[in-house]
Amino acid sequence: MRKFTILMLAISFIFGCTEHSTTETKYNKVSKLATAETEQKIQDILSQMTLKEKAGQMINLGLPAVLQGKYWDKRRSVNFDTARFKKYIVDYAIGSIHNTPRYPALPKEWNYIVKTIQDAAMQKTRLGIPVLYGIDNIHGANYVMGSVLFPHQIAIAATWNTEMSKICGEVTSYESRAASLPWNFNPNADVAMNPIWGRISESFGEDPYLISEMTAAYIEGSQQNGLDDSLSTAVCVKHFLGYGAGRNGKDRANATIPENYLKQYYLPPFEKAIESGAMGVMVSSNAINGLPCHINKHVITDVLKGEMGFKGVVISDFSDVEFLTAAHLSIEDKKTATKMTVNAGLDLLMNPYDCDVVDYIIELVKEGEIPMSRVDDAVTRILRMKFYLNLFEKPYNNHEDFTEVGGKKHVELNYQSACEAITLLKNDSLNGQAILPLKNNKRVLVTGYTANSINLLNGAWSRSFSGADTKYNDPSKLTILDAIKAELGANNVQYVEGTNYLEDINTSKAVQLAKNVDYIIVCVGEKTASEKPSDINELPLPEVQQELVKKLAATNKPIIMVMAQGRPRIINDIEPLVDGILMAYYPGQEGGRAISDIIFGKVNPSGKLPYTYPKYTGNMVSYYHKKTDIRAADWSYNGFYRQYDFGFGLSYTSFAYSNLKIASDTVSGKQELTFSFDISNTGQRDGKEAVQAYIKDMFAIISPDSKRLVRFDKVDLKAGETKTIEFTLNWNDLAHVGINNEWIVEKGDFELQIGGNSNDVLTKKFYYKE
Repeated sequence: MRKFTILMLAISFIFGCTEHSTTETKYNKVSKLATAETEQKIQDILSQMTLKEKAGQMINLGLPAVLQGKYWDKRRSVNFDTARFKKYIVDYAIGSIHNTPRYPALPKEWNYIVKTIQDAAMQKTRLGIPVLYGIDNIHGANYVMGSVLFPHQIAIAATWNTEMSKICGEVTSYESRAASLPWNFNPNADVAMNPIWGRISESFGEDPYLISEMTAAYIEGSQQNGLDDSLSTAVCVKHFLGYGAGRNGKDRANATIPENYLKQYYLPPFEKAIESGAMGVMVSSNAINGLPCHINKHVITDVLKGEMGFKGVVISDFSDVEFLTAAHLSIEDKKTATKMTVNAGLDLLMNPYDCDVVDYIIELVKEGEIPMSRVDDAVTRILRMKFYLNLFEKPYNNHEDFTEVGGKKHVELNYQSACEAITLLKNDSLNGQAILPLKNNKRVLVTGYTANSINLLNGAWSRSFSGADTKYNDPSKLTILDAIKAELGANNVQYVEGTNYLEDINTSKAVQLAKNVDYIIVCVGEKTASEKPSDINELPLPEVQQELVKKLAATNKPIIMVMAQGRPRIINDIEPLVDGILMAYYPGQEGGRAISDIIFGKVNPSGKLPYTYPKYTGNMVSYYHKKTDIRAADWSYNGFYRQYDFGFGLSYTSFAYSNLKIASDTVSGKQELTFSFDISNTGQRDGKEAVQAYIKDMFAIISPDSKRLVRFDKVDLKAGETKTIEFTLNWNDLAHVGINNEWIVEKGDFELQIGGNSNDVLTKKFYYKE
């Protein structure tokens, strides 16, 4: 691990040297109830608990297990099954619940659900311990009907503005708490190096530093004034560890990751999350080097709880104890799987259908297979989170106190985040003038798979798991087509579907209509999906959608292509055929309006890619590759074939970087290095620029990365304005994991790079000596 001197000092200050030490001062930012008094209350409760009560706290049950009907039945209302409710909530006194009633409930309905559960748990069980309710509110409080649906995380990362991530966390927290949902299974801190992975849309991209900063900002927004505040939610950072590194790019696939790569690329976002006060961590469903993460004691207990000092709750993912036998084939029976997960360090087992794992834990403790100390540690962590959230005093909220759910203020913040995310990738000149922005007195054809669907803008986790169910859509929200009609007037807009995701509908009709318009806006992209349903076998944009673009290009009309998709689908065949390209990602409910406002110039785009956009399927390489990764067939080192660089994005104005200065050309030991540069808006309109700073280690025994992002900021500049930006680097920014799997800095030359993307940079060298 990175040398944890600073982190461990902080954690000892937070939690004290013992479980009973004061947690005042710094950790008050997480909860004002992080005190020695709380720790004593936890021990008092623990001392009174039976083994069955302790084991009951260690299960996270699915809500449908206590409702009438079968677990996966679709419902339109909540009706508790009296017998199962009593069995699980009262008799087993379960510790936690997750999931929805199988439809997105209104805040009033959610409050009924949570109140019914909490009243039973606190009034009808012997010790009156409240239940911890967790939910996957991934891009806004997506399972709370009437909430705003933000852009997905990949789009928030594209803003390169940590304030946008903080706002997303804050609004999501408020609208979740309106429904009395105190624990959110988010943010996603996975490092997504493989662009074919479907859940890249739910991540902050490929760069560990960008992910770390966006994750920390989301946590800050979620926790606001402390977890004891009724507006705050606890986060559950996921997926620990290496979930985004599946060797074949598929969901839950085995990842092959050497120890130094784990430490250098995959652990830092989780370190940052814990430093920021995350109280929940969800373990990844995959395996690393063949060992399923759920039974990897080294990463859970030694690293996460030991070296990183995590004192919160470690939870399994959905049914992953069972999957150890059914999917990984690591263990023959579920009882043994339960033993191995608990002994590896799992505190809370997400076992959706019943309480069999509770019975197993009881048996295993009695048989001496699980130490009571391990159970006590797990229950202590679970009770700690419940106390920090003030659930013992306020187990649910009054939804009527939350008047801003889906309101004007939150809608505007959602719109702003979409506007800052959308990335202009191409803007060719026609007759000496850039094609975008378009004037609003033109006739346009709007066509393509994503042109007239709010679902395809929202993506997965939008009222339903897949996000594809149209019956939950808000009719007031505008598709891309709707928004363009609102801008130009319906008479100036022609529309035809063109294609669906994989099949032609009426491309020939689109070609006919194109002959009578000034511009074509073709909207392409992906279907809504997450987890296994998001798996694909080929990264190129589906052929039928590419054919639509090719046939439209034959009309010789100017084309603007809008891509609504989580992944960077390969477009090298059609990119030369279009004049302008917007990457919209999954921009959420306000995405149609934001796309239209960028096309017609009401908004100046400022998004930048949070991943390297590949040009070929056989050359999907991140920007921080090794030099040998890009050796070409002609033996040159020109084999980094990307469509667009990491950090790339255009604007309707122009920016110039100059005057790069460093405080010293030599750094030694733990000295900091300050540098500055000027950024100027050299265009005719105001704009925002994501300034980026990279470090390149010129030589190291472990082959160095081509460069690494170390600082960034989103800078607002008026036309003609110049600002001086100053950053300070420290030893950690220069360090890498060396041959002995320790963080080191080797003496030698480094290159500082600054610019508006990872390729177009100003540089200065400096020397590091030990």
